[in-house]
Parts: sequence; structure tokens; C-alpha cells
Amino acid sequence: MDLAATLVFPFFLLLCRLGAAVMVFPALSDEAVAVRLRLLVVMGTAVMLYPLLAPTLPALPSLAGEMVLLVLAELVMGLLLGLGARLFMAALSLAGELIAFAAGLQAATLFDPASNANTGAPTILLTLTGGLLVLALNLHHDLIRAVAASYTLFPPGQLPPVADITTAVVQIFSDFSALGLQLAAPVVVAGLLTTALFGLLNRLIPQLQVFFVSVPLTIILAFIMLAAALPLMMEVWGGQVSQRFSILQTQP
Repeated sequence: MDLAATLVFPFFLLLCRLGAAVMVFPALSDEAVAVRLRLLVVMGTAVMLYPLLAPTLPALPSLAGEMVLLVLAELVMGLLLGLGARLFMAALSLAGELIAFAAGLQAATLFDPASNANTGAPTILLTLTGGLLVLALNLHHDLIRAVAASYTLFPPGQLPPVADITTAVVQIFSDFSALGLQLAAPVVVAGLLTTALFGLLNRLIPQLQVFFVSVPLTIILAFIMLAAALPLMMEVWGGQVSQRFSILQTQP
């Protein structure tokens, strides 16, 4: 009983916070990543963090109600830590859908390993590139540091004020919506200009089969613009996520 109270339960609380954060963090939480691999990552990271965080972890409480509240609080805290980065991954999905609409690729759906569903081809390209960028920039290391730093700001069983959480979530929703529009702007603007040009040609030359001429040219132009703007898009997105990867902004 002493071993369970002083070692097993504190380690389990650490697993709850860290596992919940990994469950929603980009790249690590994708459906394509095996569940066993994610579990090994969480377990290995928890083993490394436990000696550092052991003094801040409480022992097993005597009441079952207190134990349940501690576990629930740790799960919520972990979700909050990874939620910010996950919402910014949605900015890439929004940008991909806007690009698909502007390029006329709404029907070009492919299997997305990240969401385990069919989605637009530009969305898959951006989300897969974003996942690789998360790993290349070592943002998953930032998540581990955020989990360790969160025990100083929010000890087990303590959550941020609800008003602060709500404000942060609303702000992040606003930020990732604006970021998605910003990322898709080059292709969307090119698509709008191309549509306006072919509309003008249709007025000037009614005999022209605008639909059969405009669709392939619009798709080609969209691909050219996407290829040209993709490095800058990923640079802008990576900079935003590296600054706001956590809803709580817990930096060591």
C-alpha cells in the first residue's frame, strides 16, 4: 500500500497529464501512428520526467472522491497543454479546403492518414507537411518542457480559471482562422483573378467554351501558386505554432 501511495499513483498522475497532451498534439496523435508506439513514447517520457517532478506529485489520497478529482484535473490539464497546437493544425486544414475550392479540386478527395477519412488533396499535402515540420522543429520537445513547467504553475488538482481558459480558446480560434485565410491567400487570389478573367472573356467572346478552357488552366495556375508559396506558408505557420503551441503558453 505504501508503494502504491508514494510511487504508483504519482506516476499514474504524470501519465494522465502527459498522455492527454500527447493524445491531441499534432503528428504524435495522428491515426497513422500506432497506438503502441504512442504508449511507448508516453511511458518512456514519463519515466524520464518522474525523478524531476516527483516532489510536486501528491501521494494517494485517502478518499476515492479526491483521487477521481485529481485524475480528472490531470486529464483536463494535459488536454489544454496540447490543444493550442492542435487548433493551429486546423489552420492548415482550413487553408487546404480554401485552396481546393479556389482551384476547383473539391471532388479530388484522397485518404488522409491524419484524420482516417477522405479529404481534399491540398489539405492532405498541407497537414502532412505540417506534421513533418512539427517534428523537424522539435516542437514535440517543447510539449515535454511545457508539461514539466506546468507543474510549477499548476500543481496536480489545480486548474487555470475558467474565464482565462475560455478567453484563450476564443483567441486561438480567431488566430487560426485568420492564419488559415492568410496561408491560402496566394492561391485564392489567383483563383479569383482567373475566374474574373474568364468571366470577362465569356462576355467578349460568347462562343468560347469557358468552362472547358478555364478548369484546367485554373488547376494548373493553382498548382504553380501552391508550389511557389508552400515554403513561405510553412515558415509562417511554423513560426506561429512555435510561439503559441500551448493554450497556456507554459515556457520553462
